Amino acid sequence: MATNIVGGVEMIEVAPAVTTEAGITGATFVRLENIAPDSVIYTKNSDTETDLIPEDKDVALLTFYTPGEADVIAIGVLEQKPEVLALLFNQEYTEATTRIVTLAKRKVANLMIRITTRSMKDDRKQIIVLPNVAVTTTYVNNLNKTSVQQLLLTGKVGSFKTTTSLKDAISVKTWVTDAGAPIDSTTP
Repeated sequence: MATNIVGGVEMIEVAPAVTTEAGITGATFVRLENIAPDSVIYTKNSDTETDLIPEDKDVALLTFYTPGEADVIAIGVLEQKPEVLALLFNQEYTEATTRIVTLAKRKVANLMIRITTRSMKDDRKQIIVLPNVAVTTTYVNNLNKTSVQQLLLTGKVGSFKTTTSLKDAISVKTWVTDAGAPIDSTTP
């Protein structure tokens, strides 16, 4: 029996965000190179429930459900490629001189993030696509001889519409072989 374990980062790619599942297929992705060790963190924020207990009762009459904050993904990148920076910042880039002028007006970058995990067991890995993420950036680490300035991406995971049911969704996860072929799970 196959084991489905998700862990490790083989590759992370970004593209402009899409709001429909159909938009994923035609996207042109840029690979994030040199991901900072242990920096990829996905936080699934908790929802809350509030019980309404009448004064004359000991159990809840109603329970109200309140969705939590949006899920958050954080990724640290050690390499600052100009084509990645163009997606993240308001800037003027002169390719002939590799000159980047970062403009004062900051932006929230609306990106699609595709993470390919490492094969952990049974020659299986997962491709996780977050089609609609609002990403902000900051820099961490000192500029010194023993560290590298890290570009930290922090994104709020937004929703997109599924193709078949037109429901709101936040991610698409696909199990693939080490070679990248989808795994048929119809037979046990």
